[in-house]
Amino acid sequence: MTTTARRREEVPDLLTRPPSGTREFVDEWAHLLVDPVRQLAMLADLFEVGLLSWAEYERFKQGVRDL
Repeated sequence: MTTTARRREEVPDLLTRPPSGTREFVDEWAHLLVDPVRQLAMLADLFEVGLLSWAEYERFKQGVRDL
């Protein structure tokens, strides 16, 4: 059996991905994106309930602001 060389255009590339601005990408990965406003609200809630100290709240808040 002999194989003939195929042109590059005929061979699919398994390592390609769609551009990051496509709608499919946004729909599939939107739940992984970080919403800093929501995170700050959750931190404030944890602080108000007493689950975070003031120092912990400030440290986590700075981490959210650095995003």
